[in-house]
Amino acid sequence: MKNRRNYYRILQVQPDAPLEIICASYRTLMRVLKAHPDLGGSTLQASLLNEAYETLSNPARRAAYDEKVLALCIKRGTSSTRHESSSIPSSLCPFCRMRLVRQPQAGETCPACGIPLPSSPKTDSSPTSRRSIERLKRNDRIFYTCSWPDDLKEARMIDLSPKGMRFVCAEKLKPGVVLKITSSGLRACGIVINLREEKGNSKPSYAIGVSFVSAQFEEARGFFISLSA
Repeated sequence: MKNRRNYYRILQVQPDAPLEIICASYRTLMRVLKAHPDLGGSTLQASLLNEAYETLSNPARRAAYDEKVLALCIKRGTSSTRHESSSIPSSLCPFCRMRLVRQPQAGETCPACGIPLPSSPKTDSSPTSRRSIERLKRNDRIFYTCSWPDDLKEARMIDLSPKGMRFVCAEKLKPGVVLKITSSGLRACGIVINLREEKGNSKPSYAIGVSFVSAQFEEARGFFISLSA
């Protein structure tokens, strides 16, 4: 059964809860609070609890679930107050999945993989703040990886903005894949939102659209007039 509910809320745990807490909460809900049908609970409630537990108690399924939710939030542009994004563990590195001891502050990087960590989002409702910076055409060499430890691959940037970028590579990267991206003056963590096959090349190549989860520009003035990523 597929649903768009928040598995963490269903099990009444925090998004960064360890496996022991998830298991304990599941048992409490099923037995002590009598959510199990044999104890008087509803079949639907028990089904949702089982589905949430089967996902969050399996490390691979949990990681895939978190990444899927992250991709959906970025695609929709939802804020952290929406129920989808609250499923993303805020104390995990979005790339290497290292568990962090606290919510990152602005400018901090992951001690394991080195990506800039997303801090608490800043809201800006000004219409001009969203329109003042267009994507800039760039033909820079970049390196990216979708695995950890690093397995860096080379690509060529097409254009860049504080919110994302496009680049051409030989790999068919599927939407939802989380990337570590580095280039001269840029370090970023991004998620693939679209791809298009480039025609007319002797070898297969793809134009990849990426939305930044977080980004650091070493020299902002060299890239943009103002910077808001």
